[in-house]
Amino acid sequence: QKVRRRKLLEDQRKQRHQTIDDHRGILSYVQSQPRDGKKAPAYFNRFYANKIQLSEWLKEKPEDFDNWFIVPCPKGKRCLVVASDRTRAYTKAGKLLHTFRTSLEGGKYGKYVTVLDCIFHRNTYYVLDCLVYKNQEFINCEAAFRFFWLTSKFDEYDYTVIHRDNVLPLHLIPRFDCADEASLATSFETFPHWPDNFPTLDGFLFYHKEASYTYGSTPLVGWLFSYMLPEILGIEAIHPEYKKTPPDYTNAAAFMEAFDKRLMNKKYKNRRKEQMDVEDATSSLMDQQKQLELGKLDMDCEYDEESDQDEKVVT
Repeated sequence: QKVRRRKLLEDQRKQRHQTIDDHRGILSYVQSQPRDGKKAPAYFNRFYANKIQLSEWLKEKPEDFDNWFIVPCPKGKRCLVVASDRTRAYTKAGKLLHTFRTSLEGGKYGKYVTVLDCIFHRNTYYVLDCLVYKNQEFINCEAAFRFFWLTSKFDEYDYTVIHRDNVLPLHLIPRFDCADEASLATSFETFPHWPDNFPTLDGFLFYHKEASYTYGSTPLVGWLFSYMLPEILGIEAIHPEYKKTPPDYTNAAAFMEAFDKRLMNKKYKNRRKEQMDVEDATSSLMDQQKQLELGKLDMDCEYDEESDQDEKVVT
C-alpha cells in the first residue's frame, strides 16, 4: 500500500497541472442536462455509476500518519447528492434515490451546480466530501482544501434546518486531524458521535490530506472498523464501546480476508441472480413468440378501460 500511495500521489500532482482529464467533467455533464421540472428524471443514470470514491482496508499504520484525516462514518447508504435546479441523490450504481429541495447552491434556482459525496440514513444526509460547489470543481483539489471549503460553507449556512426550500437535513460529518493529538484523541474517545447513537457508527475513514478525489477505490482513503484501531494503529486510548469485537473476530488480517470473501460471494450471487432473471425473461419472450407462430396467442391486448384511466391519472 505504501508504494501504491506514493505513486498515486505523484500521478495526482502531475494531473493537477493538466487542463484535460478524461475522468473529470461532472460539472459540464450536469450543466448540459435539460432543466425541465415537469419531466420526471430517469430512474437510472449510468453517468453517476461508479463516481463515488471508495476506500481500501488500512492494513498498516502509514509512515506519514500526521498527514491524514480521520472521519467517523455512520451506517447508511452511500450516494452522490446533485443540486441543479432540483436536488437528486444517486446510489453508487447510478440509481435515483431521491428528488427533493435543498438550500444548496443550485438546489433551488438551478443557476449553479453542487455535487456532494454523502451517506443517507433515515431521511438525513451526512456529508463526507465535495466534488463540485457552486460551479467550482474540487475533484482535482487536495482533501485538506476540500474539507476546509466544506467546513467554511456549512459554517456560513445551517443546512440541518428543515424548511420549505430544505426538506431534508444535511449534516457535515466531523473530521479530525491526525497531526493534532487532541483532535486524534477526540475522534477515538467520543461516543456516540451522533446524538442518542443515531445513526450508529459503522467505522472510520482515513483520508490522505494531499489526495485528489478519485472515482472508485483508492489506497489514499483507508477504512477500519473501530475494534481494529488498537491492532493496526497501536492506539489503546479509545472508548470501550469501540473495543467490542464480533464473535468470530481473531485478528484484523484474518477478518479482512474473510470479509472480502463474503463480499465477493455476495456480488457473485447478485450477478448470478441478475443473469437468471434475464434468462427467464428471454425464455418467456421466446415462449410467447412460439405461441404467436402457432396461432395460440393473440397479438392485440384487450382494452381495459379501468387500467387506461389509471394511467391517465398517473401521468
